[in-house]
Amino acid sequence: MHKIKQLLFSFLTFVASFYFLFWILSGMLSIPFSSDSPNWIFVFSGIVSFLFAGYLAFTVWKKTGANKNTKATLSNYIVTGALGLGVFGFLIGFIGPMIFTPDSAQGPLLGILFTGPGGIALGAIGGAIVWEIKRRKEIKMNQ
Repeated sequence: MHKIKQLLFSFLTFVASFYFLFWILSGMLSIPFSSDSPNWIFVFSGIVSFLFAGYLAFTVWKKTGANKNTKATLSNYIVTGALGLGVFGFLIGFIGPMIFTPDSAQGPLLGILFTGPGGIALGAIGGAIVWEIKRRKEIKMNQ
């Protein structure tokens, strides 16, 4: 079951970071051009986004891997919770409005401005709570 979670976190991280960076980069690079953006902008944005998203997914894969020799710390729980719920919130807020209200031009902003950052904050708080619960159970078992 742990490998499924690890794969899911890594995949969602890849998808969310790829789309986020692709649209930010291609939008920033298209600003100087009035109507037609050259194709190299989208190719460049795609390559940079793919490489960066791959790096982040690989990092998440390594960090969420089960290593029996190291003890999970508070920061591990906070980062994992924030990353997991933040990516999930971003994807729901970014893709959801495009599915349910396709005529809305500002739909994806929900994920960028609200559900993504909100998911990061709630995931960090949730990770800290889970760590504290596990720590208290471990103390109780050792007594």
